[in-house]
Amino acid sequence: MAKQELLDKIIADAEERARQILAEAEGKAASQVAAAEAERAALLDSARKMASAAAPETIRRRKAMAELEGRKLVLAEKQALIREAYQKALLAVKKSDKYEALLVKMILSVAEDGDSVVFSASDSKINREKVLAEAMKIGKIKLTEAKEKGAFDGGIVLRGKDCDKNLSLEVEIENLRSEEDVCAKALFS
Repeated sequence: MAKQELLDKIIADAEERARQILAEAEGKAASQVAAAEAERAALLDSARKMASAAAPETIRRRKAMAELEGRKLVLAEKQALIREAYQKALLAVKKSDKYEALLVKMILSVAEDGDSVVFSASDSKINREKVLAEAMKIGKIKLTEAKEKGAFDGGIVLRGKDCDKNLSLEVEIENLRSEEDVCAKALFS
């Protein structure tokens, strides 16, 4: 399976999970939106009471501020849901039975002969030797496993003679987040 196909599968799985999360989140968001609306309504009510003695401009500004506060609360909740969806996608990738094959493909995508592979400290359950052996066999290159383990959440870092290549899952998912509006549309449209 090509890296793009695997990424497409991961994205498809993440979108499915996002739909599930959306169902859960809609209830949560609705209650938080209702609370924000209630707070906004209370602020509007307070503003109306003060309006009898205040100038129309003051009323307009207070109403705008109350509406802005409500929108900020809703936006903050949506951003939290998007972060949660990406974190769950990262965990789903790591739990996948195809995770080791993904690591091999990641290595092969940019590895050079003589690179040292840094595995994540959190990837204690994967067969590192198998991953390295398969990558060396397919790529016909020599690789070594770095003694140190990475402090990233999954994926690998390739240490080369001239430069390092960060293929950690956080970086890969952050690259996908550059298309965050796609995720936001899937979650909230």
